[in-house]
Amino acid sequence: MSDPHTLGPWLRRFLGEHIVTERNLARNTQISYRDAFVLLIPFVSAKARKPIERLAVDDLTTRHVLEFLAHLEEGRGCSVPTRNQRLTAIRAFARFVASRSPVSLEWSAGIRSIAMKKATPQPVGWLSKAEMEALLEVPDHGTPRGRTEYALLLFLYNAGARVSEATGLVRGDLQVGRPNGGHALVTIHGKGGKRRQCPLWPRTERALSKLLHDRADGDAVFISRQHRPYTRFGVYRLVERCAARVPALEGRKVTPHMIRHTSACHMLQAKIDLNTIRAWLGHESLDTTNVYAEVDLETKTRAMALCDVAEEGPDRPWKEDKGLMAFLDKL
Repeated sequence: MSDPHTLGPWLRRFLGEHIVTERNLARNTQISYRDAFVLLIPFVSAKARKPIERLAVDDLTTRHVLEFLAHLEEGRGCSVPTRNQRLTAIRAFARFVASRSPVSLEWSAGIRSIAMKKATPQPVGWLSKAEMEALLEVPDHGTPRGRTEYALLLFLYNAGARVSEATGLVRGDLQVGRPNGGHALVTIHGKGGKRRQCPLWPRTERALSKLLHDRADGDAVFISRQHRPYTRFGVYRLVERCAARVPALEGRKVTPHMIRHTSACHMLQAKIDLNTIRAWLGHESLDTTNVYAEVDLETKTRAMALCDVAEEGPDRPWKEDKGLMAFLDKL
């Protein structure tokens, strides 16, 4: 490294070597960290009034990082979890630099002292079975595009898959047309390189089978009308567009992750135990899955209040209890 203070070489080592080779973190983590610096570097360049190529590590000051985080929330409308996610990447970079450059310890300590902001837990949004079926009826099954859209929505619902898991699905991950009436299976590549298998409903198998003609094992399952694999943005737009055509969902923000919540809640209503749902969704901890139990309990509480038909007992004022009054008089 010709100049030990230049930011660029440090960032290349962090994203290209440390994250991938030394830490062996998931590809999605690398992309998330990269996106954080794609936003941060031009912001700091403007604040420091220096070209990006001339930025030094010290230009990434605590004040500039705090201003950047405020810009994310106020200027870009990002949520608190997104703000904290960007800060995680910056703090990890500061830790990396300090571990290899003792002269940067003080700078690193300042960056790492920036606190995570507490986020208010958001209620879990999900769709009823009728609403989910209405959403699935929107795509036109008579066109290739409609069949792809239907299969994608149905797969998200059946597997409770994350968007990245659906867009990364390839032909070789599917086992359809299994002999002896065996359930079709899908291998899902989840967070942290973890894999899980999920059975597919017969109608999901039929919908996916229509997309697999002339596909090699490494080809994407879900291809957009541009003849390219679906992107995260494309899936979000699809769900948003289909939800806008369901009258019952008017005014509600429906996302692919809401379909994942819907899958979990419907399994819970079908009396499937939480540990099975945890494995189905690919949660590392059962604590993450417990949120669906809380949602179901709220539903049961509302139902109990509506269905309570217990008869009222006779109106007996406490003063009629002569034994109680005698007891009180003797005290």
